[in-house]
Amino acid sequence: MSSRRLLALALLGAAAALLPAHSPYRQWYAYRAKHLVVVTDEGRPGAFAVATAIASAIAARWPETKAVPSAARTPVEVVRLLSTGQLQVGLLPAAEALEALEGRGRFADDGKVPLRALAVVGGDLLVVLESCARQRAHAIAQALVESREKPLAEKRSLRGPSPIPFHPGAVDYYEGRTALGRG
Repeated sequence: MSSRRLLALALLGAAAALLPAHSPYRQWYAYRAKHLVVVTDEGRPGAFAVATAIASAIAARWPETKAVPSAARTPVEVVRLLSTGQLQVGLLPAAEALEALEGRGRFADDGKVPLRALAVVGGDLLVVLESCARQRAHAIAQALVESREKPLAEKRSLRGPSPIPFHPGAVDYYEGRTALGRG
């Protein structure tokens, strides 16, 4: 092997060893660890504005969450981000949330996803996984109800009819039971 080839292989090896430390995924993981991300799909007019209002309401009531909105391309991506634990809170059309819960329609390939509602916002549901901490679900429901953010402040009931079950923590809040702490 020539010394030029050996040097090129050594440099390539060094670059390969250093590149993972600069991966954008590392930054994304760190960001997600510090922020509660409310994700919706970008294809629906007005959905991102609602996600922004929800994130603002959560951050106003519970500043340490550093809640922020985000948009995925489709409702299927929103559900995948939730089901893989990459993001914590999603805003989905009620019909899509039901399809994901039942594992049918566009969600059939991924199987049933144990979504639970935190609130009804117009024709959308704010959802989390069933495994979401009860105290966290309680705190988010409380933040939304107490919000002065539009369109949340204009809604009569965030506990409206939902095609999927409500998370027990949200039910605790809506029924006047207190949370033991935040999770």
